[in-house]
Amino acid sequence: MDRKALIERRLQVANRAEKEKAIVERLLPFLKGKQTAGYMPIRGEANVFGPWIDFVPKVVSATRMVFLPPVHFKKGAFGVLEPESEAVVLSAQIDVIVVPMVAFDGKYRIGYGKGYYDRYLKTFEGLKIGVAFDDQEVYDYQPSLYDVPMDVIVTESRTIE
Repeated sequence: MDRKALIERRLQVANRAEKEKAIVERLLPFLKGKQTAGYMPIRGEANVFGPWIDFVPKVVSATRMVFLPPVHFKKGAFGVLEPESEAVVLSAQIDVIVVPMVAFDGKYRIGYGKGYYDRYLKTFEGLKIGVAFDDQEVYDYQPSLYDVPMDVIVTESRTIE
């Protein structure tokens, strides 16, 4: 997969604000009353950040990320806004994790290729929801041994369960 081309395609999504609103509307029923981990969008990722997100990721090593409450942000690894807090949240405290994607095929997400989410999700026991625009769907991805499928994929037009 040419991730660079997929990211460029994601950056070209038309009517972005309208589509992000539709994604959030489809996403919120899964989050109601749940402790939810999300992300700070970069490079054209669907922006679903809001008061329903209780925790966001922070990269703490070359292979590990943790989740923290979303307060007092600064630019961290890869230019992503990360919380400055050191109050790490245990994965058992998270009910739902909302995961960004470069692309998706079925319930498999394609990320940036560093494996942070796959390592985290490997032992995560809560609900895993990938969010993307319809335009990010591909049909020729062969998942690797390390890829962790999502439980749900939410786009602006559908929910894949």
